[in-house]
Amino acid sequence: MKTIEVEQRSEEWLEARQTVITGTRVKAIKPLTRKGKTGTQPAELWKLIAEYVSYGAEEESPMVRGTHLENENAEITVAEQGLKNPRYDCGMWETDDGLLGYSPDAAEDKKIPTWAIECKSLATAEHLYLILADKFAKGELPDEMEPLFPARPGTYRGIDSVAEEHQHQVRQAFVVNPKLKTLYYSLYDPRVVVESMKHHTIIVRREELEEDINDQKQMVYGQAELARTIAALIAKIK
Repeated sequence: MKTIEVEQRSEEWLEARQTVITGTRVKAIKPLTRKGKTGTQPAELWKLIAEYVSYGAEEESPMVRGTHLENENAEITVAEQGLKNPRYDCGMWETDDGLLGYSPDAAEDKKIPTWAIECKSLATAEHLYLILADKFAKGELPDEMEPLFPARPGTYRGIDSVAEEHQHQVRQAFVVNPKLKTLYYSLYDPRVVVESMKHHTIIVRREELEEDINDQKQMVYGQAELARTIAALIAKIK
């Protein structure tokens, strides 16, 4: 055993804890007893993996990092996918009735775009997991990695590889824009030192999720109407 002379909670202390399974981490790193979102391994394992393949402790929140990396992320996707006529300051899309909206991070520069980009710069652990889970779902990783992921779907759909908390956001793009054919869900983390893992694009196609789009459209219009009805009732209260 050795002692590392650092002041607790200092920058040096945080750096020393990288890639180390400390006492406070043991419970979170234990394998799961049943298969879940991250297979039979906990999310904490991906945080440990992330520390091995990225530099420095994460200091910015994903939201802050995502904002200042947004255009860089989108530009990489445009170049990699060979997209033509891009626009990076897209404002907000809105349905003609003004009830529904969506804000793309980049899109085709035309009145009604047929493609758009949703940029995400997530925590490194989630970034790596989403990339590898997408590759596993497409059959690009060996079966030996199966315990790390949910079961492979019978038919691959890009939407299923999108982070669960972003799936409604991605579907909303198709709900608001009936001409949208493809959405590029673009993951970017320049902290990752493995070049092939810095950027990854999950392609979501309208043809793969027509039923999902219709279900969400009905749900959001129902909620919008409910909100308007309740607001009108409140306005009449004396």
